[in-house]
Amino acid sequence: QWQRHRERMKERFPEGWHPTRKLSREAMEALRSLHALDKGTFTTPVLANKFKISPEAVRRILRSKWEPSKEK
Repeated sequence: QWQRHRERMKERFPEGWHPTRKLSREAMEALRSLHALDKGTFTTPVLANKFKISPEAVRRILRSKWEPSKEK
């Protein structure tokens, strides 16, 4: 299943992932907290529309666990 997804992403983004609009760390945290608050209401398409980014970008933000170190 992950191989099919990977092939589909290569078809959709042949030069790699380059979002047209980037969110700040605070906006990403807000997006994650809204989704965690109510996953039924704040679905990927709803969050994409609210933050004016693509559903693929929302999906990637929600999957990401990376956080900057406390020093930064």
